[in-house]
Amino acid sequence: MNHSGMLCYTFLLLLLEFVITFSVEVIVPKGSGLTLSCQHEKAPKLMDQTFKWTFRSRDSVSPVEAGDSPAWSMQRIKKAHEGEYECVMEGYTGESRVKVSRMYNVSVETTSSFKQWTVVRVTEGDVADLSCSPHFNRSEKKGDWFRETGEALQQLEPLDLNEEDEVRDGVYWARANDFSIKIYNIKVQDSGMYHCQVQAGAETRTQLVELIVEALPPPRCYGHTDPWELCDEDRGRTAGAILSESLTDFSTKLYSQLRTVKPTHNMLFSPVSIAGVLSHLLLGARDETRKMMEDGLSLPRGFSCLHKALKTLKEDTQESLDMASHIFYSQDQILSEAFINQSMEFYEASPGKLTDDNDQNLKMINDWVAKKTKNKILKLLDSVDSFNQLILVNAVYFLGKWKLKFDEKSRPASFTKLDGDMVNVPTLYSAKYKLSMQFVSSLKAQVGAFPLTGRNRLFILVPVTSSLKDLQAVEQRMTDTVLREMAKDMAKVEPTVAEVTLPKLKLDISTDLNGLIGDIGMGELFNEPNLCGLFPEQTDMPVALSDARHRATLSLTESGVEAAAATSLSFARSFPSFSAMQPFILVLWSDQASSPLFMGRVTQP
Repeated sequence: MNHSGMLCYTFLLLLLEFVITFSVEVIVPKGSGLTLSCQHEKAPKLMDQTFKWTFRSRDSVSPVEAGDSPAWSMQRIKKAHEGEYECVMEGYTGESRVKVSRMYNVSVETTSSFKQWTVVRVTEGDVADLSCSPHFNRSEKKGDWFRETGEALQQLEPLDLNEEDEVRDGVYWARANDFSIKIYNIKVQDSGMYHCQVQAGAETRTQLVELIVEALPPPRCYGHTDPWELCDEDRGRTAGAILSESLTDFSTKLYSQLRTVKPTHNMLFSPVSIAGVLSHLLLGARDETRKMMEDGLSLPRGFSCLHKALKTLKEDTQESLDMASHIFYSQDQILSEAFINQSMEFYEASPGKLTDDNDQNLKMINDWVAKKTKNKILKLLDSVDSFNQLILVNAVYFLGKWKLKFDEKSRPASFTKLDGDMVNVPTLYSAKYKLSMQFVSSLKAQVGAFPLTGRNRLFILVPVTSSLKDLQAVEQRMTDTVLREMAKDMAKVEPTVAEVTLPKLKLDISTDLNGLIGDIGMGELFNEPNLCGLFPEQTDMPVALSDARHRATLSLTESGVEAAAATSLSFARSFPSFSAMQPFILVLWSDQASSPLFMGRVTQP
């Protein structure tokens, strides 16, 4: 290319290069943060952009390079940061090369008259008030709002807000004799730094507002509404064995708590019924509430096969034990479809709606209990509150006949009470009764095992004396491990023919479970439990346990043992005769379940 050609080419490049300059005055409070953007909303869109920042302080003549990013930021502005900041952005629009120069004249204000950098905190969905009222002597002012984005200051275009206007989501002028704005239906993504630039004549002042939008907490049941997980049977032990150990541990835990409430009174409860209703509730428990209930029920954490194992237990023991569950719930509540389906699958429990009539609800529940207990328990509840949202009910009925009969004719005998007094009571008597019995050293008690139909046994544990001290000594030793070992060892003892005397019994004991549930570590049920698997739409006022009741009846007659809604235990005594004519403990044991069905204490028949 010749010399003249070179001159023409250079001249052409000069013709295609444009320079656009924007300048603004910025006044910021000392100690605040500041972000300056090289971008400008009125600048053309450029390809292959490059950026170059220079800074010329008030005390310097020569500029210094300050960076090559789209924005320049400083967290804590000092007086030394005053000066001119220029960013040159270069790029192409088509064939044209364009330079955009953006100039900031930054002043750092230290006087008290300048409104400092403010922080506004709001919650998602609220209205954010961003104030802007810089002090100018001039009355003619022009104000604009900008929001810092990743690479530029984005100008906001607030709408005028009149009283008669319908307020929609967006940004509106507040018009309170300043340039303040309101942002309606604020969102988390609206968080950030906002600039209010007010110009009066040649002077421009900028106020900074940091907007922090805190997210609403997720719905209470967010992530907790999935159905109970499938049973994972790939374990070292079978689900049935795990359930048996857990039920026995739970039974002795309940006994240990209840025995101290009224240490000299008769006691009767059904651990399998209490565990049944709590396990049904556990089907809908999630997160920490589930862990708390698993611990309270003596279950391993994450035991997914619990409900399937309980269903199997119910099927295996149906010859002598009937277990039933039911759901009564308020019309105002929406139950989880998964909870309803799994309640039917594992507990054969269908939901029934409560009415607006509390008396009718009371009758409906008690009638259901009476039917399921063969009219042995006619009244479980005394009242039903109109605030009740859910009532889970479990009923248990047991009938086990003696494999060996007692004499048909009853005879009276003396029963020695804890205080040493004696009282005549009707008895079950046989001069030649074949049973397994032995002194169990780990319990310090004489134990008799009475075989019942349906692979069940009635254990009667008789202390060495009739004193309260010896009775409590046996109770203290009665751990889950000792109880399982006792049942295992007694199965090996050869039956012996002995004279047997047992008091006839007809126990009917009501137990307030409210305190007991707290004592075994489930107190959270009374205080906003996570039952999202049951109520998927729990709000800020979730359902919590308000009352817990238990009632158990047990009859010991010539035909056998009949018990309802809880558990029944029996008695044991000495060689070569066995007499339970003093305070004793009874355990109604299921060999099928390898755990107690009923437990109790008799201090006065």
